Amino acid sequence: MSPLPGQHNLQGSFKNKTASFLQWRENNRCTFHFIALIVFLCVLPLLEDSEAARVFTDVTLVILLFFALQAISQEVYIMVAGIFLVGITIILYALFYITNIGHFFNAAIVVTLVFFIMVSVAIFATVIREREIRRDTIIGAISVYFLLGLTWALGIMVLVIFSPGSFDIATSRTDQLVYISDYIGYSFSILTTTGNYNVAALTSTARTVMMFEMISGTLYIAVLVSWLVGKFLKERQAGQ
Repeated sequence: MSPLPGQHNLQGSFKNKTASFLQWRENNRCTFHFIALIVFLCVLPLLEDSEAARVFTDVTLVILLFFALQAISQEVYIMVAGIFLVGITIILYALFYITNIGHFFNAAIVVTLVFFIMVSVAIFATVIREREIRRDTIIGAISVYFLLGLTWALGIMVLVIFSPGSFDIATSRTDQLVYISDYIGYSFSILTTTGNYNVAALTSTARTVMMFEMISGTLYIAVLVSWLVGKFLKERQAGQ
């Protein structure tokens, strides 16, 4: 039975919209990842009151990893390394929820930290190499700043895992696991050098980590501004 003319129109319209969306995503990789990043940060505070919510937090984190993969898919070797790391992360999370052994969860956090470091460097390198300033380029530069906050939050988590008592963060957890939602606000307060978060570093290693995060946040803003000004002046001179 052949489809009706109206069905042909609906199918054609759906295919056109899908193709347009895929083309937009291809041309706006950083924007697509930035949207996913903002949604993750906005939804995260709502996902910490129960065990089921924490499971969903881990699932959304894995989804964010896939969006990050899409943002770096232009570099084949980085894409392959990213797929490998994401696969290991999924396996470790699955083993943790099957066995309830905290070491698997901690290992997943370490692998996620490595992945976020790689993604941050890859996107920053892509942004810097752009020959012309586009909206997606600027959004990519902004997303790297947000990625820095998340990456340092994961780094603080890893430090707490291997050196408990490094920070005086008080959580409502009844177990020994630490979750990224406990450290994101603290990380961004250090990155932006506002220092208005009620958390203190208790060891020299923790204070050193804080110092390097503050330096990275300040340097990134300085490099980003100088890069934008340089690109603007170069394009202006070329247009004269």
